[in-house]
Amino acid sequence: MLITNNRSWQNGARKRTIKKDFKIGPMSMKFVTITLLALAALFYLAQSAQGSSQKYQVMQYSAETQELQAQSKDLEVQAARLKSLDEIKKSTQNSDFQPIDSNSFTGNSQK
Repeated sequence: MLITNNRSWQNGARKRTIKKDFKIGPMSMKFVTITLLALAALFYLAQSAQGSSQKYQVMQYSAETQELQAQSKDLEVQAARLKSLDEIKKSTQNSDFQPIDSNSFTGNSQK
């Protein structure tokens, strides 16, 4: 025996046991709308917070990169300076320079 929403009983006729109509009231519609808006706002805030944190990390990495590049340039200058000082020392040691006994420009002798 099949119990239907209709109170009629006819043999051989197909009856629906559950209504296929979906009805929603005004209060339920307001609740669903507010819930969807809140979820959209929450999603937006989560995305913007994630984007700003990634932007902050990128800024930190770029500042670190600039600092390392400046240190690299300083080290290159220092290496060039030290190399030139070593070259000057080697050239003075290998050359046959004689000490000056007198000042030939003024004519004074310092002995």
